[in-house]
Amino acid sequence: MVSLDDPAVRAAYDDEQLPRMSFGDHLDELRKRLIRSLLAVVVAIAVVMPFKHTVQEIILAPYRLQWQRGFTEWVEKLEARQAAGTLDKEGKEFLAYCLEYRESILAGTKEYTYLLQAKTGFPVPYGLFAIEGLEDILNWMWVALLFAVVLASPVVIWQIWAFVAAGLYQRERRIFYRYFPFMMLLLLGGILFGYRVALPFSLHFLIGLMDPSQVGAMLSIGQFLNLELALTGALGLVFQLPLVMVALQRVGLVRHTTYLKHWRMTVLLIFLVAALLTPPEPVSMLLMAAPMLLLYGLGLLLTWIGRGHEAPATEVSP
Repeated sequence: MVSLDDPAVRAAYDDEQLPRMSFGDHLDELRKRLIRSLLAVVVAIAVVMPFKHTVQEIILAPYRLQWQRGFTEWVEKLEARQAAGTLDKEGKEFLAYCLEYRESILAGTKEYTYLLQAKTGFPVPYGLFAIEGLEDILNWMWVALLFAVVLASPVVIWQIWAFVAAGLYQRERRIFYRYFPFMMLLLLGGILFGYRVALPFSLHFLIGLMDPSQVGAMLSIGQFLNLELALTGALGLVFQLPLVMVALQRVGLVRHTTYLKHWRMTVLLIFLVAALLTPPEPVSMLLMAAPMLLLYGLGLLLTWIGRGHEAPATEVSP
C-alpha cells in the first residue's frame, strides 16, 4: 500500500505536473529562442563594431603587461651596465631616452609607439603584427563577435534557460538557481586569472628565453588571440572543479572519502591536464596547476561540509 509518509512518494506528489509538448512544439519553441538570441547578438555586434581601437586595447592588455615588465627589466639592465662602466655610446642614448620618457611609455601614453623599439633598444616590439594582409580585419571580426556574445549573454542565457526550464521540476529549478551564480563567478575568476596573471607571465617567460641576436620576438595578432582565448577559456573551465566535485557527490557517484583516498592520483591528473591545456613550457603549466590545486582543496572542504547529504555506503556481504 502506498503511504504519503514515504519521502520518495511525498516528493512525487509535491512535484507539479509538467506540460506535455509534441516534437513540433519543441522545435517551434527552440526556433523562437534561437531567433531572439541571434537578434540580441546582431544588435550587440552593431554596438561593438565602432569601438575597434578600444576593444583591441582590451584584448592586447596581457601583451602590454608583459612588455612593460620586460621594458622595466631592460632599463635596469642598462643602468647596471652604466654603473659598471660597460655601456657604450649607443646604449647611453637608449638609456637617456628610456629615462626621459619612462613614465609615459609605461603608462601607454607615449606617441609614436611603433618607434619605441628603435629609440629604446628594447628588442621586443610594443605592438603585434598582421603577417597576412587580412589578418587584422579577420581577427577583429572574431573579436567583435566574441564581445557581442558577452554583451548579449544575459539575453542569450535567459533564452537558453527558458527553453530548458520548461522540462524541469520546481525542485530542479531551485538547484539551478542555487548553483548558477557560483558557476558564473568561478568562470569569470578563471578567465580573469588567465587574462591578468597566466598569459602575461607565460609570454614574459617565453620571450625571455629568446636571444635577440639570434631570434627576434614577433607575435602576430592571430597567434596571440588564439593563445589568449585558449588559455583564458581553459582556465574558466577548470575553475569549475569544486562545483563538479560537489555535483558528483550530490548525485551519489563519488563520496568525500573517495576524494581524500585518491588525492595523489588527482594531483597527477591536475598536472597532466595543465600540461595539455597550456603552451609547452613550465610557467604556463604551473600557473594553471596551482589554482587547480587550491580549487581541489576548496572542493574537499565543500564535500566535507556536504557529507550529510551522501547516500549511506553499501555494505558488501562476505
